[in-house]
Amino acid sequence: MKENIEIGASYKKHYKMNMVGKDGATTVAIPPEVIDRKAEEFGSRPEEFIRCYKAVAHYDNFDGVFYTFERVTYGDT
Repeated sequence: MKENIEIGASYKKHYKMNMVGKDGATTVAIPPEVIDRKAEEFGSRPEEFIRCYKAVAHYDNFDGVFYTFERVTYGDT
């Protein structure tokens, strides 16, 4: 059963999607404001945050996609 999640007051921006590779993977930009805020939250500069963390997409049990960030560990891609 899909759950309705209220977005409420939020920022909204539109981004073009790009196909990558033969497997149909798609990339989408993450707004720089999000990266800046998360970098500050994790105590790093944006460049360091991008190098040390990966975006994780959560989907399937609700409408839309929700992203979190996890530290990259050895062997992650």
